[in-house]
Amino acid sequence: MRRTELDPLIFRWKKTTRALKIHEQPYGKYITDILERRTDAELARFSDPVEAAAFFCLLELVKRSWPEGDIRTGHPSGIPGQSTLVPGDSAS
Repeated sequence: MRRTELDPLIFRWKKTTRALKIHEQPYGKYITDILERRTDAELARFSDPVEAAAFFCLLELVKRSWPEGDIRTGHPSGIPGQSTLVPGDSAS
């Protein structure tokens, strides 16, 4: 998939953003900004624009909610039942 194939979806989502309540519009803009930053190389493994959009929006959500530092150090707080150890690491 190429970036130009994602553009119609971004355009529709921008129109939808304008229809949102005024206090929700910055969130819609943030989502479309995420998608506009994607390159052809990042989209190469996708054939469905909606799947690509969902993946990159969720990726950004996880990146923003993850604690600072190495992603292998643990899970975001608030996820019950998740270990903070990476398999193969030992608890000293």
